Amino acid sequence: MSIRKISLPALFISSALFLGAGLTACSDDSSSSNASETDSPTDPGTNPSDEPGKTAPETKDTTFLTPDVPTPEGGYSGVLVGTCEKGPLKSGSAVILQDLSETDLAATGKKTSATVTDDFGTYSLQYSGFNSFAMQEASGIFLNELTGDQTGSVTLRSLIRAIDGDTANVNVMTHLEAPRIAYLMKESSMSYAEAQGKAESDVLRAFHMQNFMVPARKLSVFGATEADGNLLAMTLLLLAENASSDMQAILDAVAADIEKDGTWDDEATKAKIADWAYLQRMDDLSYYLENMGTGIKLPNFEQKFRTFWFEAFGLGVCDSTNQGKITTCTNPLSQYSTKEFVCADSTWRIASASVLQNREGVELFGECTDDMEGTVKEGNEKTFICKKKKWNYANEAELLNIAVSAKNGACTAANNGSVLQHESSYVLCQNSTWKKLDSQPVDYSKGRAMNEKLGPGINLGNAWESQGQKGASADCGWSNCIKDEYFKIIKDAGFKSVRLPVRWNYDAAKDAPYTLDAGRLAGVKADIELALAQGLIVIVNFHHYVELNNYAVYYDNNPGGYDKEKARFLGMWEQVAKEMDAYGDDQIVLEILNEPHEMKNKFVDDLMLSAYEVIRKNAPGKTIMFEGNGYSKFAQISNVKLPADGNIIFSGHYYEPFEFTHQGHGYDCGYKLKDSDISRVPSHFKAYVDSATTHFPDINGGHIPLNMGEFGVSGQYGSCGGNGPSDSDRAKWTDAVIKAATDNGMSWQYWGLVGVGGFEAYNKNSNQWYTELQDVFNKYL
Repeated sequence: MSIRKISLPALFISSALFLGAGLTACSDDSSSSNASETDSPTDPGTNPSDEPGKTAPETKDTTFLTPDVPTPEGGYSGVLVGTCEKGPLKSGSAVILQDLSETDLAATGKKTSATVTDDFGTYSLQYSGFNSFAMQEASGIFLNELTGDQTGSVTLRSLIRAIDGDTANVNVMTHLEAPRIAYLMKESSMSYAEAQGKAESDVLRAFHMQNFMVPARKLSVFGATEADGNLLAMTLLLLAENASSDMQAILDAVAADIEKDGTWDDEATKAKIADWAYLQRMDDLSYYLENMGTGIKLPNFEQKFRTFWFEAFGLGVCDSTNQGKITTCTNPLSQYSTKEFVCADSTWRIASASVLQNREGVELFGECTDDMEGTVKEGNEKTFICKKKKWNYANEAELLNIAVSAKNGACTAANNGSVLQHESSYVLCQNSTWKKLDSQPVDYSKGRAMNEKLGPGINLGNAWESQGQKGASADCGWSNCIKDEYFKIIKDAGFKSVRLPVRWNYDAAKDAPYTLDAGRLAGVKADIELALAQGLIVIVNFHHYVELNNYAVYYDNNPGGYDKEKARFLGMWEQVAKEMDAYGDDQIVLEILNEPHEMKNKFVDDLMLSAYEVIRKNAPGKTIMFEGNGYSKFAQISNVKLPADGNIIFSGHYYEPFEFTHQGHGYDCGYKLKDSDISRVPSHFKAYVDSATTHFPDINGGHIPLNMGEFGVSGQYGSCGGNGPSDSDRAKWTDAVIKAATDNGMSWQYWGLVGVGGFEAYNKNSNQWYTELQDVFNKYL
């Protein structure tokens, strides 16, 4: 903000500057009229009629300077205490008290000083032998209430009177009224009490504030009264968007403007402050002051602050009597000039397009009521729709829904998920609305059939994806070898599928043709055949491919490293696909890459789609499973690119909230399952399904098949030594998640059968299922 430079009146030039003193008697505007400020009394000893044609010369009446109480012999002595506040002045700031003559308010040369003792602006100052009037001045660095900085400096003044007590705060209001008080005393022959009351009323009126009849010298930005709220609001408004270094200029400019006629005439500056004030959040304005110490509570300033810009914009009051009223900003100097504002929740806000549209609709059709919900009307060459008791222009999506509904019937629960061709595009019925599809629907019947066969399943994790051993015994790297009998145990429990995570890259060749380790391949195939012998469907993937993931994350540092590792990934997939193609297409699902994370989405798409091409070429009939970024979060389905292939499945992992499921695995032990954790599960899965339906719809209705490839909870004795989730909470969470997946047509594989870290469902030591989990599984198997 640009502030014009001003010269202070003669009263303030020299050393007669001071801060922080308050004033006693306050009067309202009736205490003095404009006429009293301009009429000059004639000399009572001269009669103008004695000399015809001549008027008596004007003389100054100095009786106004006579103290209300005679100055005692030897002058006044005492101690002044108070605070110095713009924001509060920092410890070490200077406080000076300058004695003034009782005949002309000129500095007598006598003065005394002290320093601020803390960062709240506190001071104590002794004086002796002073006349009735004095100028108080405080100078130093202040707290910028808007930024929290303590870099700007300011000098604040206050014109005080000795008989008004020992409390003398120096603040913005005392500074603004001081020159006005002096002017009224010197030029309008007012007593100090009258002048102080009049000056304070003038200052408050300039900011559209109510006069609570409390002298400024007794106010503080940390006070508790409504009058203190005036001071805080005024202080914040004057700081506005000014840098701390501009503070002195704005304070002095406003004080000089008010001095002679009691009005603040700088409309341009007021408009700039009002424009800034409109944008402010009250919490932001008070943050730094409230956090100066414990127990601080600021005075009520919010509505006083708002009233300034209400009035500056010409909007007037906004309260319970005119909620919803729309008014135009009439201030031509404001950047919001001619903007329409609506009164809502006791403040004015620029009326949104929705508010203005509703007004137009009400004028055309009357109020939008509950029984008119969904009603469509034509008017002013616009299509209006009544929604939630407001008229709005129907947008493109709503117009589409109206057109499709007129031709094919409304979208209802009965046809939810159905897909229709409308003109040159396709539309989807979802959540009672026909929506345009951005992608071409696909016939996912092959993928859906395979997904149904996968049904409920379980992971055989912490085995072939482990580290420590290579070759045929690589599944034992974490002392969690897959035993032959596990497959019958899984089958007998009622599961339909197993997921085999494999770290193929761990012992494959580094260079082309990236030959797979024969022992690992033979071991994985042996387990596949044991599963197939039990009638279980098998998902085979690439798991824990840390090197490839890291090359993608740090691609910019080493593009060549990514390209080389990607070539290895594809070379290994070519071999795995050929080996898996020997099994029936209804027996094996190939999952491209487990849990890509922290890389850009374009690299997820690059790896997935490149591997898809290799797999489809070498295993043309197999169902292929895709995953998204963020450790395979379901929500990533909106960010992936998928081929128009009907024999694919999208797989996601669910471990929400991780604070519960992963205690001891990067999260603190002791988190107790909350009812809200359970109640949110259905809405999460609905969102996943809605996203899948929107982005990858099935031509026959519905969406791409969805699989939940991992979910589970680390138990109390996993990595938490008995302080993890209880068996009952573990079962409660698992039940809620399986139900949500099942209700939404997902296949799923629990993590896992046996393992490390407490995630197992089957105790390999006692050869028994965990009872609570088994009870849950039995509900869905």
